[in-house]
Amino acid sequence: MWMAAVPILMGEERLGALFLARFGTPFGPDDVELLNIAESQIDSAVVQGYAYHDLLQRTKELETIYLIDRIRDQNLPFDAMLNAVIRELQSVAGADMGFIMLYNQSGHKLELRATTDEDMLRGSPYGQVVDEIATEALEKAEMICRNDVGSGLRAIMCIPLILQDEIIGVLGVANWHGSSRFGSDERRLLHAIASQIDTAIFESMERRRLRRLLGRSVDPRVLERLLANPDVEFLKGERLVLSVLYSDMRGSTMLAERTDPELLVGFINDHLGRMTEVVLAHEGTLDKFVGDEVMALFGAPFPQPDHALRAIKAGLAMQEAHREVMEKWRRLGVETAPIGIGIATGELIVGEMGCPQRTDYTVIGRAANLGARICSAAGPGEVLISQETFELVRDSVKAVPITGMRFKGFERDVTVYRVEGLL
Repeated sequence: MWMAAVPILMGEERLGALFLARFGTPFGPDDVELLNIAESQIDSAVVQGYAYHDLLQRTKELETIYLIDRIRDQNLPFDAMLNAVIRELQSVAGADMGFIMLYNQSGHKLELRATTDEDMLRGSPYGQVVDEIATEALEKAEMICRNDVGSGLRAIMCIPLILQDEIIGVLGVANWHGSSRFGSDERRLLHAIASQIDTAIFESMERRRLRRLLGRSVDPRVLERLLANPDVEFLKGERLVLSVLYSDMRGSTMLAERTDPELLVGFINDHLGRMTEVVLAHEGTLDKFVGDEVMALFGAPFPQPDHALRAIKAGLAMQEAHREVMEKWRRLGVETAPIGIGIATGELIVGEMGCPQRTDYTVIGRAANLGARICSAAGPGEVLISQETFELVRDSVKAVPITGMRFKGFERDVTVYRVEGLL
């Protein structure tokens, strides 16, 4: 057997190795060169795979936090609320059992208050093992994760619930013998849930903390609408005339290939953070990030008579903010990329769209598609707007028409306007 291998490296970071083996013919120089070429492509794929996995995990954490918050807002009886929470915990963690143990202040001990499998804990050998590990987690004030526990248990995780130095109890999950172990993803998920469940149980004042946490992902006005109307079916949607803005980096794919991953992530995160600040400062709604692309709405969820002008002002401010971001990162040795911005106005269907497991507050309609096409046509540093947008702001902005543009999905030529400033 002949064997050949090359290391998979990203800078100085060791990611793994690419290994080949075959019988008969030995590997020659051409084969080695082919391996090196393959490695040059695989390293970025591995890094992107890790980043994608982390993004999915973070999304799952946020979705779970949101679902727990909705459970709390249903005003269920205390025990019913606890049972609903641990059923959700068991589901998202892929566990055989979930449980909550509350601390008895007078007896100075933990007492089982809710579980998805009561018969397996009360008065059984499993119950004693769970109680011992839960007590250890509380005494050490840290998560305890044990795999291959024995006594019929394959794995168990327990995390203490402590709020403002007050002991509340322990939250945990367990798997029976024959099921899977708990890894880093499950530990992160349990941490995320535990950070909310203590407040969901006891402290109404922590509602403000939930607002701050979820407010990092959605516009505060959308969040207030959701919290104030938990029973409203937002998937029904509504038809509104509004403006949609897209911002996208030019040459970001090449930038990703030439830039150290940590520096690139720092640059992209800084950019997205500044873009978010600008959108919210102009009272827009941050729809979503798609890579380095930003999508924002103006005129929803609440009416804004000047939504078109707000979008343009935001677009100009985003260009200025991104120039500051580029200057900062150039000094750090990062080859930066400018952005192009496209804005379109029209009647769109807007609402919370998706399914019970995942929803987005977003829009559907011709203007949304047109805005994306205009953004793709915008050059570095440009803000391009649609004809409909221009008609609403012609007395407020200085703009130059660009005629005869052709966009996929639009049969006729389209006229757009390059915004050069405000009047």
